[in-house]
Amino acid sequence: MKELRCLVRVGLTGTILQNNLDELWCVMDWAIPRCLGSLGNFKNMFSDPIELGQKHSVTKRALATGRRAVQALAGKLSQWFLRRTKALIREQLPKKDDRVVYCSLTSFQQTVYQAVLDTEDVTLLLRSSEKCDCQSGRSRRKCCYKVNARGVRVTDLYFSYLAILRKVANHVALLQSKWNTSKKQEQYVNEICEKVFQKFPDFTEKCKQAAFEAMSDPMYSGKMKVLQRLLKHYVQRKDKVLLFSLSTKLLDVLESYCMADGLEYSRLDGNTKPRERLKIVKEFNSCPDINLCLVSTMAGGLGLNFVGANIVVLFDPTWNPANDLQAIDRYAAISIHTMYLHRSHPLWLIDLNGDPSSIPFYFHDVTCPQDILYRPVQGLDSV
Repeated sequence: MKELRCLVRVGLTGTILQNNLDELWCVMDWAIPRCLGSLGNFKNMFSDPIELGQKHSVTKRALATGRRAVQALAGKLSQWFLRRTKALIREQLPKKDDRVVYCSLTSFQQTVYQAVLDTEDVTLLLRSSEKCDCQSGRSRRKCCYKVNARGVRVTDLYFSYLAILRKVANHVALLQSKWNTSKKQEQYVNEICEKVFQKFPDFTEKCKQAAFEAMSDPMYSGKMKVLQRLLKHYVQRKDKVLLFSLSTKLLDVLESYCMADGLEYSRLDGNTKPRERLKIVKEFNSCPDINLCLVSTMAGGLGLNFVGANIVVLFDPTWNPANDLQAIDRYAAISIHTMYLHRSHPLWLIDLNGDPSSIPFYFHDVTCPQDILYRPVQGLDSV
């Protein structure tokens, strides 16, 4: 593209500041060659100091260096870079209606959830901050209980069991072997399945023989029970619905449900080919028979926009509100209604991994002005 002969070059992008600074250099170097020097010089002078200054473990000196680099870069860009946010046209857009639906776990989910909490590993995690029994004064995880019975360090267990609890809260079928995504979690999941699912042979048999039956049965997922009622209401009104999920495996579960319920739908995720994406978007926007599209939250943008959608449902919200907002705006910039299906059961192990009190902060962030959220490079926003 740099070989194109033209008098004026204009780079137009909506994600240049929320991805990485190398992309900023790439666009600027194409529009105004060598305005920021070579890529190597740019990284040494700006990119590396700024990124280092954003780390949690940064020293005061590195932080000060990073801030000076931001100010210097902002001054350099001020003569070429023009930033405009949605705030300028917010009054011209349809008003959004954000609603949070707290979904209780079913009795079956509660049984499985409690079984996870009763495991030796989780008990070890829950008591890890207590004083050690040896009277050393140190916490258990730093003294006599650094590893579990299999020799695995306690600090390596946190996120594995957090992911398992999240699967249970979304849909119990995700614990079945065919839905496993991590080898590291596999041994933990297998132990839980052996302990719990032997009490529910009907569920295990359904998952093996006819998976879609288990997926569509509301007893296995409280969120699925709520989703059934929502989709039934939306279908009757002929609304155009985008159904988001962070997990593609959970997207498989939702797809199985749609098949079992006879719903017309389309699907777009990271494995969808670029040419097929354009076709899916066009059909969704124009075809009256396709009113539901399953979308992966982290699916690539490629300039797609589901302008026909008026309902967005986040079945599996992330704990980073910027990801959910980026996904919603990327595909449905003028959506009117957004539904957040959130588990009401506290998904936490100890204070190190999270606290139920953080839940309101997530929903505050996803409803606050986006120009507040998308600020990975403080100081460039005024450019």
